Amino acid sequence: MKINRKIAINATILHDKPSGLGVYTYELIVELLKNSSEIDFKVFSGLKSLKNSYPDEVCLVSNRTSPNLGLKGHLMRLLWQQTVLPIKLKQQKIPLIYSSVPEGIMLPCAKQVITIHDLIPLKFPKLFPKLKYHYHYNLPRLLKYSQAVICDSENTKKDVGEIYDLSDKPTYVIHAGLSQKKFHPQVSGIIEEKYGFRNYLLYVGDLRPYKNLERSIEAFSLLRLKDFKFIIIGKKDERFYPALQKKVDALFLRDKVIFMGYISDEDLPSFYSESTALVFPSLYEGFGLPLLEAMACGCPVITSNLSSLPEVSGDSALYVDAYSSKSIAAGISSMVTNPQQRDFFKKKGFKRAKRFSWEKTAREVLEVCSSIVT
Repeated sequence: MKINRKIAINATILHDKPSGLGVYTYELIVELLKNSSEIDFKVFSGLKSLKNSYPDEVCLVSNRTSPNLGLKGHLMRLLWQQTVLPIKLKQQKIPLIYSSVPEGIMLPCAKQVITIHDLIPLKFPKLFPKLKYHYHYNLPRLLKYSQAVICDSENTKKDVGEIYDLSDKPTYVIHAGLSQKKFHPQVSGIIEEKYGFRNYLLYVGDLRPYKNLERSIEAFSLLRLKDFKFIIIGKKDERFYPALQKKVDALFLRDKVIFMGYISDEDLPSFYSESTALVFPSLYEGFGLPLLEAMACGCPVITSNLSSLPEVSGDSALYVDAYSSKSIAAGISSMVTNPQQRDFFKKKGFKRAKRFSWEKTAREVLEVCSSIVT
């Protein structure tokens, strides 16, 4: 029997082609709704497919708030959260609102819990000339009027504590999860048959400079791997893609470095499974979901020892100096030429990935929210 506890979830960040924050939000909500016999959840989202799957729990929000619309969408979403959302909470007598991203109500009419994944807009302000103001001016107020804060990693918690005053605020570290059902070794040969790629290195993520793709491409060029390609999966963001393509052309790698853009969710596990290694020497991450996805699929990981990446990877990845193209190249060369090393990190990765699940993440988030709403 459902007990009389209501929790709202602010999931207005969701859209049809999610990146890291969208994946986190969607997977977490699906797991949380499995507890709908205990909690009366109301999910506010513009994602129609989610509404179709959970018609009773999801309250549709105008698609004008979608991140797909860029700055206009972000502004409309923040405005909606300050105007319409409080009215909805009062009408439905919901005592707590959980936000899966660092957004929420400035003057909440209910208790509030927010998740902070990273402080990238403050670490790289030139990449986020508008969003940085949200972190400078809005986020401190959100934190002030929140009953608890959730961080993806110990590293994010440390960063948040250094910039914001959380001395009187319960702050929890709850790692992101992994869909073991989706990410596992696939039948070999699918990518070769469908895309024609046989021997390749892989990157998954967006193209922002802190992802360090320019150095990764330079490292790949240093090795002159005759039979290998470097496959880059992620949105071809027009702010960053042209410069990277220009870099590829300057190094005469147009036929070797392939920007795939978005691919289907069904193909992503196969791309991981058939890759020689994931190349992910990022300069900063709040968590780093592609690391776990790769490990779960049996793809060895090459990454950096910066920010949260060692926290996620443990001893299950090959670490390189993210600021040195030669170091990244050495890591790639070692992984390509040493099958014993690949097998070592493959086995370590399998074991590491099993420690993470969305079920565990959702359970821990629900424990935090439940302790506040009761």
